[in-house]
Amino acid sequence: MGGRSQGRPPLPLPPNPHPQPLKGGWEGCRGGRGTGRPPALPCMIWHSMTSKRLAAIDLGSLTVRLAVAERTGAGRFRILAHHREITALGEGLAQTGFLTPPAMARTTQALQGFLEVLRSWRVETYRAVATHAVRNSGNGREFLNRLRESLGLTVEVLSPEAEARLSLKGVLSALAPEYLALPALAVFDVGGGSSEFALVRPDREPEFASLPLGVLTLSQARPLGDPPQPPAVAAMKQAIERQLREFYQQNCQPHLTAPPWLVGTAGAVTTLAALSLEMTSYDPGRVNNYILTRKKVEELTTRLAGLTEAARAALPGLEPAKAGVMVAGALIIQTILAVFRQDSLVVIDAGLLEGVLTEMAV
Repeated sequence: MGGRSQGRPPLPLPPNPHPQPLKGGWEGCRGGRGTGRPPALPCMIWHSMTSKRLAAIDLGSLTVRLAVAERTGAGRFRILAHHREITALGEGLAQTGFLTPPAMARTTQALQGFLEVLRSWRVETYRAVATHAVRNSGNGREFLNRLRESLGLTVEVLSPEAEARLSLKGVLSALAPEYLALPALAVFDVGGGSSEFALVRPDREPEFASLPLGVLTLSQARPLGDPPQPPAVAAMKQAIERQLREFYQQNCQPHLTAPPWLVGTAGAVTTLAALSLEMTSYDPGRVNNYILTRKKVEELTTRLAGLTEAARAALPGLEPAKAGVMVAGALIIQTILAVFRQDSLVVIDAGLLEGVLTEMAV
């Protein structure tokens, strides 16, 4: 999920930058003449089998992301372009309980650019979703209302379970099928503000659980110094381990007879895979189904924790804007491997966005 923008460059805006809403749109997706709001792009349309150009937008705590796709069949699609901006929407949330004006301004600017991309690709329908930062902030709804008024953008707030379900759908769209025959898979998505888990077993409904542990909120709640100070790193690791062990005992252990295989998605684990592969240009195809060993994660964690933020930003495979949160991210992944008693995990680039697109492509 991570990675730099891909696909062809944006085309010039078409003469009519606001396509007319398609039949079947959800209530609340309208805008334009007589409403006092900008005309809204069609959104959250589930019943149009003829819509071929789709888009999904994810307002995450650290990153806002866009995927443009073309429907190729029932539940199937082909990615045309990825775009992403690190706006740190959840900045300061752990301390204040509110989204900050600068974070909201950065995110609004990024979304304005995304809408231009949608118009350039002549996207027929989109679905925009928000996760932990908006869901848990005192002014999240106010922010979404402001986006609606200023940009004509309708955003749906996902519950933790809905977020985990969509992430799982995205992961399964790219996971090698042989893994699905294993007795149990624990699929995890470590985000900026929270981590979502899904326990997958053959012939059973998945179990979902959410943990308020994310790379951005953790980095801000427990500053490590620059370079990170060893006592602060050790204290962060202990705090992560306490949370994850309690989480595992309460939410996973009752459903298991043996440790589950691990499958990880989202920026922290995909960045570790990119670092392991020393990627100079991010390639989702190389990341999907890449095996990341516990030994390699430990090596990368030690390396990241020993560098200044500027030095981390210069590493091949690490997006510079993530340099400030990747020590926390690596520690979370390292601890997941230890708590779940696994020596390796499968990395998948696909996640929440691809899950949204899968549902849209019905």
